[in-house]
Amino acid sequence: MNKLFCFIASIIAGGILLSQPVAAKKQPLVLKPSSKWIASYDDDSCRLIRQFGTAEQSATAIFSRFGPGDRFQLTLAGEPFKLRSSSRPARLQFGPTEEVQEISFFVGSLGEDIPALIFSGGMRIAANSEAETKALKTWNKNYAFKFEPISAERQAAVTQLSIGRPLRQSVILEVGSMEKPFSALSTCIDELQTHWGIDVTKHKNLTRVAQPDGNPGSWVNANDYPTDMLRRGQPAVVQFRLSIDDTGQITGCHIQKTTRPKAFDDAVCKSLLKRARFLPALDTEGKPIASYWQSTVRFQIPR
Repeated sequence: MNKLFCFIASIIAGGILLSQPVAAKKQPLVLKPSSKWIASYDDDSCRLIRQFGTAEQSATAIFSRFGPGDRFQLTLAGEPFKLRSSSRPARLQFGPTEEVQEISFFVGSLGEDIPALIFSGGMRIAANSEAETKALKTWNKNYAFKFEPISAERQAAVTQLSIGRPLRQSVILEVGSMEKPFSALSTCIDELQTHWGIDVTKHKNLTRVAQPDGNPGSWVNANDYPTDMLRRGQPAVVQFRLSIDDTGQITGCHIQKTTRPKAFDDAVCKSLLKRARFLPALDTEGKPIASYWQSTVRFQIPR
């Protein structure tokens, strides 16, 4: 929820202290669904889309998933989410049961003219536990760490998505129980993996995921920023998937989601195919199997 700042103006005249009334806090804008959930299946991702509100105050929520697990990327679009810029994380809550989270985002647009908040980093409906937060800080040395799965019961208990800061007026989307929508996403991802040449059953019980051999942070660097895009000051976010065979070799680079011109996509794949190295995934018997590795590259010029 937005913080309430109280400004009390006082005027001393003739020995009398006059107080101005405190401005009332804006009530949240509550938007009910105006459509059912729409499933959109692409070659490299699965999405759930739903409309909320009326013509005067409409909003769209898009949940995108690029691989198995509880994580998703979120895009919120519409006039209620119109911002010029913001450097502070947004405050979100999958309520009424889960804790408030602070999530970084980009200000962008859906299509050409619909304002949007783009949460490009993976999130879950639940805030990270203390152990998970600690593990994330050493992620490059701890690829085998597994986050505690979020149960169907917790997903079912979520019926609202609340967005406070940085909005001037907080927004509550009445999303309804999220158990069935998230189940549909999981089913879609299982099907996608078969098209990627993945043994879905074996992947549910890997003893080792495809693991970077070296520091992934060095695979794409500042020198890989496309010259024309750098000159224009153009930022970008590129979500990718690398196919890894049973020897650890990269057999393909696939762009799963991108926000900007193709020059960024080409720069990412060229750099990864040149520098990335992996140890293959291992099944329950410790045998190498074909797998994949996913991550995101952000191109941004420091201010």
